[in-house]
Amino acid sequence: MQQTWVFLKSFLSSPKAVGSVVPSSRYLVNVIVSGIDWSTLGSVAELGAGTGVVTAAIERQRSRESEFLVFESDRSMRAALEKRYDSAAVHDNAYDLRKVVESRGLSGLDCIVSGLPFVNFSQADRKFLLKEFHDLLNPGGIFVALQFSRNIRPDLKALYDEVDMTHVWANVPPAFVYHCRRGS
Repeated sequence: MQQTWVFLKSFLSSPKAVGSVVPSSRYLVNVIVSGIDWSTLGSVAELGAGTGVVTAAIERQRSRESEFLVFESDRSMRAALEKRYDSAAVHDNAYDLRKVVESRGLSGLDCIVSGLPFVNFSQADRKFLLKEFHDLLNPGGIFVALQFSRNIRPDLKALYDEVDMTHVWANVPPAFVYHCRRGS
Protein backbone atom coordinates (compact mmCIF):
# COMPACT_ATOMS: atom_id res chain seq x y z
CA MET A 1 0.00 0.00 0.00
CA GLN A 2 2.91 2.35 0.70
CA GLN A 3 4.08 1.99 -2.92
CA THR A 4 0.63 3.11 -4.08
CA TRP A 5 0.82 6.27 -1.95
CA VAL A 6 4.34 7.06 -3.15
CA PHE A 7 3.22 6.58 -6.74
CA LEU A 8 0.06 8.66 -6.31
CA LYS A 9 2.00 11.48 -4.63
CA SER A 10 4.53 11.51 -7.49
CA PHE A 11 1.74 11.43 -10.07
CA LEU A 12 -0.07 14.35 -8.46
CA SER A 13 3.09 16.46 -8.31
CA SER A 14 4.21 15.57 -11.85
CA PRO A 15 1.52 13.77 -13.90
CA LYS A 16 3.29 14.16 -17.25
CA ALA A 17 6.45 12.52 -15.91
CA VAL A 18 4.83 9.66 -13.97
CA GLY A 19 2.00 8.77 -16.34
CA SER A 20 -0.19 6.64 -14.02
CA VAL A 21 -1.91 7.00 -10.68
CA VAL A 22 -0.91 3.61 -9.24
CA PRO A 23 1.82 1.00 -9.79
CA SER A 24 1.29 -1.73 -12.38
CA SER A 25 -0.89 -4.69 -11.41
CA ARG A 26 0.58 -8.18 -11.14
CA TYR A 27 -1.36 -9.10 -14.31
CA LEU A 28 0.27 -6.29 -16.23
CA VAL A 29 3.71 -7.17 -14.86
CA ASN A 30 3.21 -10.80 -15.91
CA VAL A 31 2.38 -9.74 -19.47
CA ILE A 32 5.44 -7.48 -19.58
CA VAL A 33 7.94 -10.13 -18.48
CA SER A 34 6.32 -13.19 -20.08
CA GLY A 35 7.21 -12.18 -23.62
CA ILE A 36 10.94 -12.16 -22.92
CA ASP A 37 13.37 -15.07 -23.16
CA TRP A 38 15.39 -14.28 -20.05
CA SER A 39 17.89 -17.11 -20.61
CA THR A 40 19.42 -15.27 -23.57
CA LEU A 41 19.80 -11.80 -22.06
CA GLY A 42 23.18 -10.42 -21.08
CA SER A 43 21.92 -6.88 -20.60
CA VAL A 44 18.60 -5.26 -19.79
CA ALA A 45 17.51 -1.69 -19.09
CA GLU A 46 14.29 -0.57 -17.44
CA LEU A 47 13.15 2.97 -18.16
CA GLY A 48 10.65 4.72 -15.90
CA ALA A 49 10.91 2.15 -13.11
CA GLY A 50 8.61 3.99 -10.70
CA THR A 51 8.30 2.17 -7.38
CA GLY A 52 9.93 -0.96 -8.77
CA VAL A 53 7.02 -3.32 -9.38
CA VAL A 54 8.37 -4.31 -12.81
CA THR A 55 11.94 -4.00 -11.51
CA ALA A 56 11.22 -6.75 -8.98
CA ALA A 57 9.93 -9.06 -11.71
CA ILE A 58 12.98 -8.36 -13.88
CA GLU A 59 15.25 -8.99 -10.91
CA ARG A 60 13.59 -12.40 -10.34
CA GLN A 61 13.84 -13.38 -14.02
CA ARG A 62 17.23 -12.15 -15.16
CA SER A 63 20.51 -14.00 -14.90
CA ARG A 64 22.73 -12.82 -12.03
CA GLU A 65 25.53 -12.33 -14.59
CA SER A 66 23.45 -9.96 -16.71
CA GLU A 67 23.90 -6.20 -16.65
CA PHE A 68 20.82 -4.43 -15.24
CA LEU A 69 20.36 -0.67 -15.77
CA VAL A 70 17.41 1.08 -14.13
CA PHE A 71 16.25 4.62 -14.89
CA GLU A 72 13.81 6.68 -12.81
CA SER A 73 13.57 10.48 -12.86
CA ASP A 74 11.58 10.91 -9.62
CA ARG A 75 14.14 11.49 -6.85
CA SER A 76 12.31 9.69 -4.02
CA MET A 77 11.40 6.66 -6.13
CA ARG A 78 14.96 6.49 -7.49
CA ALA A 79 16.39 6.56 -3.95
CA ALA A 80 14.12 3.68 -2.93
CA LEU A 81 15.18 1.70 -6.03
CA GLU A 82 18.87 2.27 -5.22
CA LYS A 83 18.36 0.88 -1.70
CA ARG A 84 16.28 -2.09 -2.80
CA TYR A 85 18.24 -3.18 -5.90
CA ASP A 86 21.91 -2.96 -5.13
CA SER A 87 22.79 -5.28 -8.03
CA ALA A 88 21.30 -2.79 -10.51
CA ALA A 89 22.91 0.40 -11.75
CA VAL A 90 20.28 3.08 -11.05
CA HIS A 91 20.25 6.32 -13.06
CA ASP A 92 17.98 9.34 -13.33
CA ASN A 93 17.48 10.21 -17.00
CA ALA A 94 16.46 7.83 -19.79
CA TYR A 95 17.81 10.38 -22.30
CA ASP A 96 21.26 9.34 -20.99
CA LEU A 97 20.80 5.67 -21.87
CA ARG A 98 23.36 5.71 -24.70
CA LYS A 99 25.94 7.47 -22.53
CA VAL A 100 25.41 4.96 -19.69
CA VAL A 101 25.58 1.96 -22.06
CA GLU A 102 28.84 3.24 -23.53
CA SER A 103 30.34 4.12 -20.13
CA ARG A 104 29.72 0.55 -18.96
CA GLY A 105 31.52 -0.87 -22.01
CA LEU A 106 28.42 -2.46 -23.51
CA SER A 107 28.07 -2.73 -27.28
CA GLY A 108 24.30 -2.54 -26.91
CA LEU A 109 21.38 -3.98 -24.94
CA ASP A 110 19.51 -7.24 -25.31
CA CYS A 111 16.30 -5.88 -23.81
CA ILE A 112 14.76 -2.52 -22.94
CA VAL A 113 11.60 -2.42 -20.83
CA SER A 114 9.96 1.00 -20.87
CA GLY A 115 7.29 2.45 -18.65
CA LEU A 116 7.93 5.95 -20.00
CA PRO A 117 4.65 7.78 -20.76
CA PHE A 118 5.37 8.48 -24.45
CA VAL A 119 1.93 10.04 -24.94
CA ASN A 120 3.10 12.90 -22.69
CA PHE A 121 6.21 13.58 -24.77
CA SER A 122 6.42 15.94 -27.72
CA GLN A 123 6.34 14.18 -31.09
CA ALA A 124 10.00 15.10 -31.64
CA ASP A 125 11.11 13.69 -28.25
CA ARG A 126 9.02 10.53 -28.71
CA LYS A 127 10.48 9.85 -32.17
CA PHE A 128 14.02 10.58 -30.96
CA LEU A 129 13.75 8.26 -27.94
CA LEU A 130 12.06 5.41 -29.80
CA LYS A 131 14.74 5.54 -32.53
CA GLU A 132 17.50 5.81 -29.92
CA PHE A 133 16.20 2.78 -28.03
CA HIS A 134 15.86 0.79 -31.26
CA ASP A 135 19.42 1.65 -32.26
CA LEU A 136 20.77 0.66 -28.81
CA LEU A 137 19.30 -2.83 -29.06
CA ASN A 138 21.55 -5.64 -30.19
CA PRO A 139 20.34 -7.58 -33.26
CA GLY A 140 17.40 -9.74 -32.18
CA GLY A 141 16.91 -7.56 -29.09
CA ILE A 142 13.50 -6.85 -27.62
CA PHE A 143 11.85 -3.56 -26.69
CA VAL A 144 8.87 -3.77 -24.34
CA ALA A 145 6.70 -0.68 -23.91
CA LEU A 146 3.95 -0.28 -21.33
CA GLN A 147 1.49 2.38 -22.50
CA PHE A 148 -2.01 3.59 -21.74
CA SER A 149 -2.85 4.44 -25.34
CA ARG A 150 -2.14 3.10 -28.83
CA ASN A 151 -0.46 6.31 -29.99
CA ILE A 152 3.04 4.84 -30.40
CA ARG A 153 1.96 1.79 -32.39
CA PRO A 154 2.68 3.36 -35.84
CA ASP A 155 6.10 4.53 -34.62
CA LEU A 156 6.93 1.04 -33.36
CA LYS A 157 5.75 -0.64 -36.57
CA ALA A 158 8.03 1.69 -38.55
CA LEU A 159 11.07 0.65 -36.48
CA TYR A 160 10.67 -3.04 -35.62
CA ASP A 161 10.37 -6.25 -37.58
CA GLU A 162 7.86 -7.67 -35.11
CA VAL A 163 5.36 -5.73 -32.98
CA ASP A 164 2.93 -7.65 -30.77
CA MET A 165 0.40 -5.74 -28.68
CA THR A 166 -1.51 -7.09 -25.68
CA HIS A 167 -4.35 -5.19 -24.03
CA VAL A 168 -4.34 -5.74 -20.27
CA TRP A 169 -7.73 -4.96 -18.75
CA ALA A 170 -6.75 -6.05 -15.23
CA ASN A 171 -4.89 -2.83 -14.44
CA VAL A 172 -5.83 0.70 -13.35
CA PRO A 173 -6.05 2.13 -15.94
CA PRO A 174 -6.18 -0.68 -18.53
CA ALA A 175 -2.91 -0.79 -20.44
CA PHE A 176 -1.26 -1.85 -23.67
CA VAL A 177 1.99 -3.80 -23.70
CA TYR A 178 4.06 -3.82 -26.87
CA HIS A 179 6.70 -6.50 -27.39
CA CYS A 180 8.90 -5.39 -30.30
CA ARG A 181 11.78 -7.35 -31.77
CA ARG A 182 14.67 -5.83 -33.66
CA GLY A 183 15.80 -7.74 -36.73
CA SER A 184 19.08 -9.61 -36.90
